[in-house]
Parts: sequence; structure tokens; C-alpha cells
Amino acid sequence: MATNKKVGNDFEAEFCDILSANGLWVHNMAQNKAGQPADVIAVKDKTAYLIDCKVCENERFSLSRVEENQHFAMGLWKQCGNGEGWFALKVNDEIIMIPHFNMVALSYAQSSLNLQDMRENGVPLGRWLKKC
Repeated sequence: MATNKKVGNDFEAEFCDILSANGLWVHNMAQNKAGQPADVIAVKDKTAYLIDCKVCENERFSLSRVEENQHFAMGLWKQCGNGEGWFALKVNDEIIMIPHFNMVALSYAQSSLNLQDMRENGVPLGRWLKKC
């Protein structure tokens, strides 16, 4: 059985491959210092994206998995003139992109997201890529 770290690292690599295949310049920060606030920086057409990758088990995502340093970094990322930070949630074979501001808003009302919540508050990766 794969460890959570291996499952997460495998998803980060898979996600980077998908973005790269869709014309984005991608840097996976997996090999950088532990505790970084995101996993991936991707750029296309002068727009940079800060993305954290999370694998969801049992079609559920606990909002407590979004760490304080991630909230801080994604807020600062936006204040510095970049766009919204993003979370790439892998649920089964589906990848759902949820903007950081939605994660913040949802955390005031609930402690976790089910698959329906993820779909309602995010966009499928394919649709997200078309907007890049």
C-alpha cells in the first residue's frame, strides 16, 4: 500500500504533466524545502498560478488540511498582483480546481467538503485549462 506522501507526490507529478501537456510552464516544488505553501507554480500567457494539490479519500476533503501558511501565502500571492491561489483536488479519477477564496468562505460554514460541494465550488480541470 502506498503512503500518503507517495500518493500526494504521484498526484503532483501527474498534475504537472497534464498542465505541461496543455501549454503551461510548470514548476513542481515537491523537492524544495518542506513546509512550502503550495506544490506547483504554473504560467501561461503572462499569468501565473499558485496551486496546491490534494488527494481526497472517500470523496471527502477536510478543510483543516488547508494550513495557515497556505492561507497566508495565497492571500499575499493575490495582494502582490497575481490571481487567486488554487487547490487541485483529486477525487477518484477526477481533478477539481477550487479557488482559495472559495475554500476560505466554505471554512466558515463547514469542516469538510463532499464530492457535490467540490463540484459546486470548483471547476473541472478541463474547463479550468480552457480558461488559462
